[in-house]
Amino acid sequence: MRSVQTVRGGGREGRIFATALQLAQVETTPGFTMLAGRAAPYGEWANRLWFMETFDAGLFDKSIKEAAASLPLLIFHDDLTWPIGSSSEWKSEADGLHGVWRLDGSIEAQRAAQLAADGHLPYLSVGYQPVLSRWEMAEDETWDPADVSTLDKVHRVEARLVETSVLSTPAFATAEITLVRSAESTRRPRRTTPYRPGLAEWQAWRSTIS
Repeated sequence: MRSVQTVRGGGREGRIFATALQLAQVETTPGFTMLAGRAAPYGEWANRLWFMETFDAGLFDKSIKEAAASLPLLIFHDDLTWPIGSSSEWKSEADGLHGVWRLDGSIEAQRAAQLAADGHLPYLSVGYQPVLSRWEMAEDETWDPADVSTLDKVHRVEARLVETSVLSTPAFATAEITLVRSAESTRRPRRTTPYRPGLAEWQAWRSTIS
C-alpha cells in the first residue's frame, strides 16, 4: 500500500507500507447431497380432469431395471433446464415406488432442496410414457369433472419411467419427499397436510374412550 503526503518546502514525500498476506482455508457449510421419497403411489386415484388415473403395482419395475438408476431429477417437470440431480436407488414396495436421488451443487438444486426441507416443495411426481393401460369407460354420458362417477378410469399397468420432479402441487398427495440430507444432517420435511392416522392407530385411540 502506498501513501503520499506534502512536506515542508513544497516537496512531496512518498511512503510504501508492506502488508503481510496469508492464505488460509475457510470452512464452508456442506450443501444438500441427496433426497428420498415416494415417487409414485400404487392403487390411489388422481383426478386428471378428463379422467381418473391410478398406477398398478410394479408398473415401472421393468423400466427402472433397463434404465439402471440414472434417471434425471427435475423441477416442475421442466426438461428445458438442467436436472438438479439423478436417481441412485429404486425400490418397488407394496405402497408405491420409492427412490433416492443424488443432488448436484448448483444453486437451483440447493434452493430446491432447501425448500423441500422447509416443507415448501415437499412433493414428487413422475414423468412417464404409457406402455400398457386398461380403461374403464363411464356408463353415464354426462361428463362432470366434479363427479368422479362420470369420468372414465384408466389403470396404468406398465409404463416407462422418464424422470422424477420435485413440485409443490402433486397429482397424488402421498407422493412425498420423506427426507433431505446434507453432509452434516438429515432433515425430514415439515408436514404440510393434516396427519391422517392409519386404521390400527385409530382403533388403538378409540379403545381408550370409555
